[in-house]
Amino acid sequence: MNDELQQTLEGSGGADFRVRVAREKRERMRKRLMSAALDVFLLSPRTKPPVIEDVILKAGVSRGTFYKYYDSLEEVLTELGQLMADEMIGTYERVFAGLQDPAARVVAGPLISLTHAGMQPRRAEFTVRVDYVDYLSRSNRLMSIVTCCLREAKASGVVQFESLDVATDYIIGATIQGSRRITHEQKTSDAYRHELVVMIMRGFGMQPEAASQAIEIALAELNLHAADLPWWQT
Repeated sequence: MNDELQQTLEGSGGADFRVRVAREKRERMRKRLMSAALDVFLLSPRTKPPVIEDVILKAGVSRGTFYKYYDSLEEVLTELGQLMADEMIGTYERVFAGLQDPAARVVAGPLISLTHAGMQPRRAEFTVRVDYVDYLSRSNRLMSIVTCCLREAKASGVVQFESLDVATDYIIGATIQGSRRITHEQKTSDAYRHELVVMIMRGFGMQPEAASQAIEIALAELNLHAADLPWWQT
């Protein structure tokens, strides 16, 4: 670069430009490594977890390049899991904001997760193989959504439970198992998703007809936000 061009860049924010380019390059490499880690994680047998060598081979980078961005494979997987958790929490926030019906707000949580599992089974497979619940539980945003919805529904008389912790674990457990079945057996039918969510709500004392109505309301709201959801597939 000649001196005249160098001075022009520096005089017009050239330093900021170089910082931005470097940051974007770094982000691209981090995404490349995370994508490679996800691929090898899902392709590896459960009895033989992947190692760093698998990731750098898949990503086509050197070990030195890997260590410029991450200290360990666990760090990559943790960041990947947290990104997925944040993405799903963002979906919850968009959809729940438009729902006023207490029953629909309760069913929306498992409904969103099961729909996501059907549309992106690879990503859903990751969430059921790592401690995704731990990633989600670290977020006060998520816990605020879940506890608020359950309390509102109980106060409105649409669900029944004694312990908020039990109610939360019940929904999360059934949803994770449903997501696991969807990813393993490709049970992506609307009928499976509908029946599972109805069964969850029946466990809270809700009648099947009322649960089905709540599902329809939640689905309508979810479809309204489809274009804004990065994981949604048409």
